[in-house]
Amino acid sequence: MTVPAAKTHATPPAAPDIDADDAPLYAARRAIYPQSVHGTFRRIKWIVLIVTLGIYYFLPFVRWDRGPDAPNQAVLIDFPARRFYFFFIEIWPQEFYYVAGLLILAALILFLMNAVAGRVWCGYLCPQTVWTDLFMAVERLIEGDRRERIAADNAPWTIDKFAHKTLKHTLWLLIAWWTGGAWVLYFDDAPTLVRELATFQASATAYTSIAVLT
Repeated sequence: MTVPAAKTHATPPAAPDIDADDAPLYAARRAIYPQSVHGTFRRIKWIVLIVTLGIYYFLPFVRWDRGPDAPNQAVLIDFPARRFYFFFIEIWPQEFYYVAGLLILAALILFLMNAVAGRVWCGYLCPQTVWTDLFMAVERLIEGDRRERIAADNAPWTIDKFAHKTLKHTLWLLIAWWTGGAWVLYFDDAPTLVRELATFQASATAYTSIAVLT
């Protein structure tokens, strides 16, 4: 009767000693190149993007007749007169509990929607998603789709590459500027403020607010 030989286990190589002080604290930045997609859900996202951004950017220009002694901007937060106008609703400071109630209700709806259909909110309606899609659309329009952007980033710098990068970041900056400017328009008469901003006659507060929000 033969006795089987004992199995030998290879000893794994010892891990190299790495000094804790020499270990990297942060990983190197890796560029992300999303591929454009098509289909029903992507078309729905484009529709939602156009509707939501259209409401945000152009709602201050909607007019609402309230009579000769009241502002005719549909949605207006009038700090000097201490009024909040929302179409046919006019809220005074002593009625601020209505605004507080609406904010609480909006927060509850947001929490409930995230609990029930979080992916719907994050994928279609979240402001970060909407503006990210807008910025990515501008990037694809100027630099092309995923393969073109990877090839361009790996290629050496040329005048054409510099021009494309400059144009892209300029448009991004304009979008950010108009996003901050649109928010300021809710606090004053929008057409008047736009004209004053264009002619450099607006107040320093308006320019500072737009710069901070940009």
